[in-house]
Amino acid sequence: MKRVPLAVLASLPLLSAVLTTLSLPSSSLGFLAWIALVPLLFALRQRGLLAGALLGWLFGYAFGAGSFYWMNQIPDLNAARFALLLTAFSFYYLVFGFLYALASRSLGSWMIVGAPVLWVALEYARGSLSFLASPWNFMAHSQHQALAMIQIADLTGAYGVSFILLMANQLVSQLPELRAARRWQWRAQGAALGLAIAGTLVYGGYKLADVPAAGRVLRVTLVQANVTVRSKMSAKEQMAHLAAYGRLTRQAEEQKPDLIVWPSSSLPGPIDFWIVRLYVNHVANRAGIPLLVGGAGGDKFAPPREGYLPFSNSEFLISPMGKLEGQYNKVHLTPFSEQVPLQGLVSWPRWMTTLEKSFVPGDGYTLFNVGQASFGAPICWENVFPDVFRRFVLGGANFMVSVTNESVFGATAGPYQTLAMNAFRAVENRVAVARAATWASRLVIMDEPTAALGVKETAQVLDLIRRVRDRGLPVILISHDMPHVFELADRIHIMRLGRRVAVVTPKSHTMSQAVAIMTGAMTENGA
Repeated sequence: MKRVPLAVLASLPLLSAVLTTLSLPSSSLGFLAWIALVPLLFALRQRGLLAGALLGWLFGYAFGAGSFYWMNQIPDLNAARFALLLTAFSFYYLVFGFLYALASRSLGSWMIVGAPVLWVALEYARGSLSFLASPWNFMAHSQHQALAMIQIADLTGAYGVSFILLMANQLVSQLPELRAARRWQWRAQGAALGLAIAGTLVYGGYKLADVPAAGRVLRVTLVQANVTVRSKMSAKEQMAHLAAYGRLTRQAEEQKPDLIVWPSSSLPGPIDFWIVRLYVNHVANRAGIPLLVGGAGGDKFAPPREGYLPFSNSEFLISPMGKLEGQYNKVHLTPFSEQVPLQGLVSWPRWMTTLEKSFVPGDGYTLFNVGQASFGAPICWENVFPDVFRRFVLGGANFMVSVTNESVFGATAGPYQTLAMNAFRAVENRVAVARAATWASRLVIMDEPTAALGVKETAQVLDLIRRVRDRGLPVILISHDMPHVFELADRIHIMRLGRRVAVVTPKSHTMSQAVAIMTGAMTENGA
């Protein structure tokens, strides 16, 4: 086979990095994951071990920069720390490149299994290595919308899905070598991949069809005010923050849920601050419904007091009588933000962390009770770790509430990536997951903006909507003017008698069909 030029060889890992990034949220082009690593795997077989390691490192650095770019939104994460994170992240792929180049010399056609084993071992190490553990953006997470494909996660975790994706990538990467290979080798590898995919889909179909017998339904309402907590908020600002949640909670009461959930860090101050505790007790008592709220168990940054534990993050269940029914204190703390790794052994520079010492982790995986049901509430960072999430279920949780504060991520891929991982947590444990998040995303809402305008003014408003949309800001347009809706909208939610009856797109339905759905003359599927 003709020797591949060095410049082309170096570009192949970069191409794989781009394709892999696009396969993951928020682009979520999951089909790309089936071929994303083909350029990388092909390149790794073209030179020696050192070249394999360097090409693996190049892929890792580019993949990390592309898929984790949103970390630059985090205030405490400066450029030096981000570059250091990328260096540590890319080391895993340096090792993979070296081992893959080594294994491909002797395994030959067995690389259809060898490549997936190496990759999954790398992902396992990346998700388990002490304070450096980060089980984030695995290949499997690209398939979070392919429900039949990911059902095997209850047996294998996300690693099983990654394994099958790597089998496909390995087989496709060998296409240029087709002429030199023996026919039986290709047939055997293709059969192995076909059986793996077929078995996975059959199992997935069986699990999706295996709907458990209907039991008592527990209704959970999520309140997401999208207002963020800042340090040193005045009493007036704290009351305004709480009032935003209070107004939405009053609306939630009308649905008669069994539990109302506010996101992590929804309290503007510690729960033992009288103004916070009094307001939360009042909201729960007025609703007559248990209320789960998140915040600090006390003032984390105050001087230490005798017998006081400065928990980093906590969840509190407030009864309808205003009583504190339970408290869960975050167990798995975020390195460098809530925990000082290797405290007492390593003195980290100030640009790495400003913490003097770690906050106190919780000492158990507390379950909350609502009626006859029990649930756990892992906080933020804890939701990405399968073993942490599983502890609650093994303890007896019937469902899970994932609470998180992702306001620092902004309108980036970060929140979508954590949401994809929650889908895997639900499958792995066979439990329902309710997710309450603070995004603090900017949003423009326009309610009948052209109703009383002339032709010229209407054109100006429509142009403004286009310009806002083109800047990347989401726009909610409430309108009965169907030509304008079909001209501007990407997705159309059709309401009838106060309820949403369909979600369509300008490509899936015509304007007359949308009107028919709105009036009740037809349904979304055309009946």
